[in-house]
Amino acid sequence: MPYVRSFILLSIAALGVAAAPVPVLPGSASYADMVILTLNAPTIVHATVVKAETIAAKDAPGLAAGTARVLVTAALTDAIAAPAQVPATIDYLADVAADARGKPLRLKGADVLLFLRATGDSYALSNARGQLGWTAAGEATVRRTLAEARSGTTPVITGIGNAFRVPGGVPGEAESQFFLTTASAKPVSLVVLTRPGEPQRLSLALGDVIDEAAAGVPRDTLLWYRLACFLPPTLPDAADAGLAADYAFVKTTLGPCGRTLP
Repeated sequence: MPYVRSFILLSIAALGVAAAPVPVLPGSASYADMVILTLNAPTIVHATVVKAETIAAKDAPGLAAGTARVLVTAALTDAIAAPAQVPATIDYLADVAADARGKPLRLKGADVLLFLRATGDSYALSNARGQLGWTAAGEATVRRTLAEARSGTTPVITGIGNAFRVPGGVPGEAESQFFLTTASAKPVSLVVLTRPGEPQRLSLALGDVIDEAAAGVPRDTLLWYRLACFLPPTLPDAADAGLAADYAFVKTTLGPCGRTLP
């Protein structure tokens, strides 16, 4: 029954093609790292890898152990940010994880989020970790960060200008205010309110008027990044123990920066 046999073989081949795994690049990065990648890449695209050629180790200076250098060709899916028109295909070099034989991570077919800079008519990753696996959440983070940065409403935090603590009308009540310095000289204040029998509360003012009822600082926003990553770890020259403790509460409430990129 040659026809039946041929049909079975073709079916197995078809199943083999269908079952071939789609390569998935690491797409996870901390929010802080995503901000750094986004704000330092003139061109950001969603693309699909169509070809990846391994570069011989002797022709890849500075290659780290356990990695391989590949010349990647990717087909553009969407230009998320670009100062000029982006070509339909992009070539760039990337260092990716390699196995013990030096064989690189499979890239062909991978959906990628690329953070690029143009060099003449060609492109290069703007950061060694500027090739991430594409995810809808990752792209949404990039777009939100770009929108927040373009709005100009989120100041660049440079430090702490002044701070003081005022006792309240009842024992155990106090209010600490931290006046921050910014690149634009726009006033930013953090307020910690302490009342007996109530949790401490952190509020924020982006202006001259401090509203005690104002909400705190939402995580994974550009403002949160600039506060969590650029405020000093402790209050400089804090002579008042209560003020120092309230600043520690600010840092704890904001949480760790999570940045691994310089």
